[in-house]
Amino acid sequence: MAPTPVEPQNLIARALLAGAALAALAAMAAPAAARGHELGPFQVYGSFQRDGSFRLDVRVDEEHLQASQLGGPARPTRYGRIAGLAGPAEQVFGRYLGDLADSFTLSFDGVPVAATLSMDPQDGVGGGGGGRGGGAPARATMRVEGWVPGGARAFTFASSLPVKSFPLVLRCEGDELSTWRWLAGGQVSPPFELAAAVVPPPRGIVARRWFARGFDAVLPHGPAPLLLVAAVFLLVRRVRAGLLLLAALAAGEALGLALALRRGLPLPPALLDVLPALSVAGLTLAGLVLLPPRPRPGAGRRGAWQALFLAAAVGAAGTLFGLGFALPGPLPPPLLPPAAGGFLAGAAAAELAVMAAAFALVGLPFRDRPWYRARVVVPASCLIAVVSLYWSLSGLLS
Repeated sequence: MAPTPVEPQNLIARALLAGAALAALAAMAAPAAARGHELGPFQVYGSFQRDGSFRLDVRVDEEHLQASQLGGPARPTRYGRIAGLAGPAEQVFGRYLGDLADSFTLSFDGVPVAATLSMDPQDGVGGGGGGRGGGAPARATMRVEGWVPGGARAFTFASSLPVKSFPLVLRCEGDELSTWRWLAGGQVSPPFELAAAVVPPPRGIVARRWFARGFDAVLPHGPAPLLLVAAVFLLVRRVRAGLLLLAALAAGEALGLALALRRGLPLPPALLDVLPALSVAGLTLAGLVLLPPRPRPGAGRRGAWQALFLAAAVGAAGTLFGLGFALPGPLPPPLLPPAAGGFLAGAAAAELAVMAAAFALVGLPFRDRPWYRARVVVPASCLIAVVSLYWSLSGLLS
């Protein structure tokens, strides 16, 4: 028998029935997948920047919270107060954001780190978000910011709040794709591997690098610091006195660099070029006026006051030089102490080397000769003063 022909209408009807059956199966499977990845009461979106910083944007929606979780005011958290949380946003989310911040544990290579908290001013803060009336926002974003420790390899995140699930989305600056993770309350995220571009070097490496830069800033690329060390050398005849003045110089440089980093003594760049040179000229001239050709008997107290004055003058000159020291950056704040310490140690090592060479070549062989002051100290001090004054005038006229 010949097969019965199938009408086109029947083919269309069968295709529609098959499509409806597949759609029904997909609808039955979709809720199960959705239940496995609920949006949760908050979402965390993190990024790691090439300047060594990290930021987590924690978004909270009113519709995903219960009425008992809403309300204010905010309170201090384990990371401090939440900057910018005030007004309607605080009245809606203040209490929950405080509990949320206290629940966070941010770790690099298993070691927790500190962070600062603030509110995103573009996301609901200040009212107008269309929340529960009265201009209250329906959503708020809390920013958790900090610095990646030097040499870190991986980041982990955890929240101890009893929530079923929340998304954690992480990326490194320069990456095209983000990494998504779904976590539950009390669960530690899998380690997120950090790209090398966003990880600062370890502190030891930073200190060694800046030690070399500090040494180079004096020897051989620092004519002004070299003149300062030469002026200090001409003020003394004994190694011990020279070391004490070098210690005063190093303390002054440390104070000046600290003020420069904290912007505690802002000076115009022109003055930073002029004042150090003037201090060197003043130091040499003060040495010529105050120091006698030879130590006099019975002048112990006067000599002590003179030594104290010279130490203060050397420290003041070092402070002016320290203000002019530059740490090229930007450097992450956690790396500033090792960088500054390494730089100062390198500069001090170079100054000590110059002082040692001066004593070995000039001071020790000739310091007790009757002509030492007339033929060495006075001409060299005058020459240093003239060069320093010339540099000062050049800086003022340029």
